[in-house]
Amino acid sequence: MRRIAILVLTLFLTAGVSALHAQDRQLTGRVTAGDTGAGIAGAAVSVRGTTTSTFTNEDGSFTFRVPNRTVTLVIAVIGYRTQELSVPVGQQTVQVQLDVDALALDELVVTGAVTSLSRQVLPNAVSTVSAEELDRAPSETVERSLQGKVAGAVIDANGGAPGGGMQVRLRGVSTINGLSEPLYVVDGVAMSNAAIPSNQNAVTRASGGSNASNTQDAVVNRIADLNPDEIESIEILKGASAAAIYGSLAANGVVIITTKRGQVGRPRFSLKQSFGTFDLSNTLGFRQWETFDEVAAFFLDPAESTDEDTASFRSLYGSGQAFEHEELLAGRNDLSYETALSVSGGNESTRYFVSGLVKNDEGVIAGTGVAKEALRVNLDQRLGSRFNLQVNTGLTHSLANRGLTNNDNSGTSFYMVFPFTPNFVDLRPTNESGAVVEDALYDRDALEGVTFPDNPFERSNPLQTAALITNDENVWRFVGAGNLTANLVTAPQHELSLILGGGVDWFSQENELFFPPSLQFEPLDGQPGTRLDGTATNLSANLSVNGVYTFRPDGASWSSTTSGGFSYLDQDLEILRIEARALTAGEEQVDAGTNIQVFDNRQRTKVEGLFVQEELFMLEDRLLLTAAMRADRNSNNADPGDFFFYPKAAASFRFIEPTTWLDHLKLRAAYGESGNPPLYGQKFTPLNSTGNLGGLPGLTVVGTTGADDLRIERQREIETGFDATMFGARASLEVTYYKKFVSDLLLSRARAQSTGFTTEFFNGGKLETQGIEIALAATPVQGFINWTTRGTFFHDNSKVTSLPVPSFRTGGFGTALGAFQIEEDSSATQIVADISEGDSSFVAKVGDANPDFKLAWINDIDVGGLNFYFLWDWQKGGNLINLTKLLYDFGGNTVDYDADPQFVENIGPVEVMDTLTLGERRVTGFGVETRPYIEDASYIKLREASLSYTLPESWTEGLWGTSVDRIRLTLSGRNLLTFTDYTGLDPEVSNFGNQPIARNIDVAPFPPSRSFWLSVDVNF
Repeated sequence: MRRIAILVLTLFLTAGVSALHAQDRQLTGRVTAGDTGAGIAGAAVSVRGTTTSTFTNEDGSFTFRVPNRTVTLVIAVIGYRTQELSVPVGQQTVQVQLDVDALALDELVVTGAVTSLSRQVLPNAVSTVSAEELDRAPSETVERSLQGKVAGAVIDANGGAPGGGMQVRLRGVSTINGLSEPLYVVDGVAMSNAAIPSNQNAVTRASGGSNASNTQDAVVNRIADLNPDEIESIEILKGASAAAIYGSLAANGVVIITTKRGQVGRPRFSLKQSFGTFDLSNTLGFRQWETFDEVAAFFLDPAESTDEDTASFRSLYGSGQAFEHEELLAGRNDLSYETALSVSGGNESTRYFVSGLVKNDEGVIAGTGVAKEALRVNLDQRLGSRFNLQVNTGLTHSLANRGLTNNDNSGTSFYMVFPFTPNFVDLRPTNESGAVVEDALYDRDALEGVTFPDNPFERSNPLQTAALITNDENVWRFVGAGNLTANLVTAPQHELSLILGGGVDWFSQENELFFPPSLQFEPLDGQPGTRLDGTATNLSANLSVNGVYTFRPDGASWSSTTSGGFSYLDQDLEILRIEARALTAGEEQVDAGTNIQVFDNRQRTKVEGLFVQEELFMLEDRLLLTAAMRADRNSNNADPGDFFFYPKAAASFRFIEPTTWLDHLKLRAAYGESGNPPLYGQKFTPLNSTGNLGGLPGLTVVGTTGADDLRIERQREIETGFDATMFGARASLEVTYYKKFVSDLLLSRARAQSTGFTTEFFNGGKLETQGIEIALAATPVQGFINWTTRGTFFHDNSKVTSLPVPSFRTGGFGTALGAFQIEEDSSATQIVADISEGDSSFVAKVGDANPDFKLAWINDIDVGGLNFYFLWDWQKGGNLINLTKLLYDFGGNTVDYDADPQFVENIGPVEVMDTLTLGERRVTGFGVETRPYIEDASYIKLREASLSYTLPESWTEGLWGTSVDRIRLTLSGRNLLTFTDYTGLDPEVSNFGNQPIARNIDVAPFPPSRSFWLSVDVNF
């Protein structure tokens, strides 16, 4: 009864407020740009303290009814400085002029589940990236578009394969064995970023060595499904002090993605057509064999070789012609294209945005590439004067052809074969007459009647493998969200809103891999022909109920916003794999196999959370105080009913025009907590099928279990810094220092065999990470020439401060090849390996995967209708374990193998070492001296560059019998230049994909490429 009484009272109050404001007046006006005087379409015009609002028409004009009293209008639109204007009683027309916000000083930034603040008062460092910044050059994934644009973010490609496979780390190391990826939220929906292996390991046997991991399949993380052309803005909450409101989902930061929405006015169309190509950007090269005597000295043992062996090698060597195997494998330059079309429009009550995408990127290796189609429909509907409904739907389909790269133990992966195949071996395909048919390397229609020679040095011919295999990843994904906002109370001093939100994220990933019996390596296991099928389905559903109350006392110098609510997330992932070998007659379907195995894995996680947040403005909006608390529980904890609490507190104080050149100075400080829950397999003990035992099915315990009190890793972060705006908003500077403390680390320890388990996951140990972030932006030149320049810099380091177990190694292949060691009072990303000094050999630190710093420099220059843009990305320091080079050394095939000896740490008797070549020295030291393979991964890359020209309006006016607003021609490129001393293919590589620690390992990756594009943008 009490609840009913409160509800009835609320309805009466709402009705009373409505009656109170029944007296109103009509207000008309126009919003124009300060630099050109042209009308600004789509600007939001609202009355502060009420829900009364409208949007400007195509010429910038607006008309709506406002209360018949002195009101304050708030005018906001992306790209311009927000302005407030007081309109007294009786005034019926207004003129508003907005200044360009070149440095994005007035943009709104998310500060809670349902609240946002202007960047001018924000108490945290939050990075934002606009749609324009994402659209500089066509990109396969959203993460590639973010590279070099976010201070505090290390964003690397795990390899050069088309279709994705990226890793994102915000503010350094936060875990050792937990999830290391940030949380992605798209239009309020928590997105899955699962990276599901294709199961190529069944052929490559990569996990059959010393590191039994299924993450070596060059996997794609599923954020690759997003269409960058649909995105309006991205906000990155990098630390717990900003992201604490997301609780146990936010230990690695939060990436909030907002898609585009409709604008008031007649339908506006945007068409973008791009054509481009991908080009191999680097090769490793091969050792050059100058004479047959060199070949015989390396490959033939005088004591054991026969005359027949010598004749065979002489025949292989022939005239000594060198074949460029890398260029033959990855020399494809087929045409790629992208077509994007969108339409936006509506009125004050209904706005819509519809977009579509058709995209095809052709990889540099035969049979590789990615095709994508996407459709998005977003709708905003005003239901009466108090209700607003937002509906967001996005559907994508992609088909990625991945090739066969990364580590293997079967001699099948491309760059695992090249190290042992000298360049005098001809691997090219021939027809029946013996003529070489190089078209068959890139065009499968040209394969008929073509024969690939066997590779006499390894188990496969990489050119044949690339031409004949199938490694397809077919993904369908749907993301839908709805938000209903009810403005229950709207008054000058009080606002009360209720927001109901919900959404689903569903995807289906199907992997189809086919290795026909005709491949050189297929018959070697006695089961010629392999077909691998994998199906993964994910369904995530989230629901939230939130309320926001704003109080602005009349005449007071303070105001407050209180918000709170409840959220629920349910994630259900199932992975099914089928392996079929010995295919009857080489048929592709699974049931043609005579040896069939099935694997099934299912994971389901539930998260429930409650939160409350208070934002208090004081001293005429100069002082902001924020406090929040979230409590949530996660089914991956040992006790899924336990709630964990995550507080947050922050403050900022602004000095307005403290000096003649300093427009605005803001000091800020924040504290927040978040958590990282155990992974699904750390709590639950997997069971493996043993097949039939006496006709009955059997299961075995894998041997891992979770402690009885297994729980979240606790992260506490302190952040402080300042923001300054200078020289009449011509420059801005943001400096942030942070330090985070992680306790209750997720660790593993051995269990007594008598328990039935071998490994137990538990909580213990501590980790600290600290860093500094700097962002500088300026507009040095304004006028006919407009030049905007931006720079970001950041540095971080980590240390394990407490460890309740002995030091241990994680990732890598052992100290002979370099490994990551976790030990107390040491960096969490240190690399240890075997080293030699004098007559002794021991294990010691040889490097650190974490870079010394990263710096990016962006320039955007407009001269009339011409625009020039470029982004340089510099990484200084950080070490990579170059095992690809080690493989080439083992095969005697490294490009510098015959080079004059250079200084290498003592790895043997000096008199012996002095007689060896550089490559021989490195090989001789294997097992006692690993340092030659621990390389500096510093680089400078030209990430993006573009040159655009916008045709004059006089050329486009009335074109094609319609109103054409703009036609822009653009030449662009991505990863055009790389400067590095690293001897591998690319200093951005990770054989194991996105791992918390073991990232920087180079083992036979997909080669890198650069892309070139010609685009035409038409708005009409």
